[in-house]
Amino acid sequence: MIFVFTDIDGVLNPEWKKSWSKNAVSWYNRACRDFELVPVITSTWRIAHSITELQKIFGEQGIEAEIFAYTPHIDQADRGIEIEEFLKENACESYVVIDDRVHDITPHVKNVVKCRSWIGFGKEEYEEIGNILKNPE
Repeated sequence: MIFVFTDIDGVLNPEWKKSWSKNAVSWYNRACRDFELVPVITSTWRIAHSITELQKIFGEQGIEAEIFAYTPHIDQADRGIEIEEFLKENACESYVVIDDRVHDITPHVKNVVKCRSWIGFGKEEYEEIGNILKNPE
């Protein structure tokens, strides 16, 4: 399995609106299909929604991939630590992290793709994921 640790606001929903960016959703779907990525949610949305609820929201917004899991929520911990913990508990072939705010992630894990929060996930981020997966460290 290749996990894609996914943030929502600033990545799929760059303008924090009810309807997510069609462009970001399209590129995310393509990345999940082309690279066989399995979504693991790192977004704070995981705190207020069950996986079933969030999967329904994903479907309504046009996301085709099925959510595998959430990272654990660890009080006062950086999201990078939460991703580290998830990786310790779940075997995977590889992974990538997509987020618009990475300062609390990059000190802990590699393979981080930073989105521009006003644009969201797009072609550049898609290509960066391809490069990461082709050239693992």
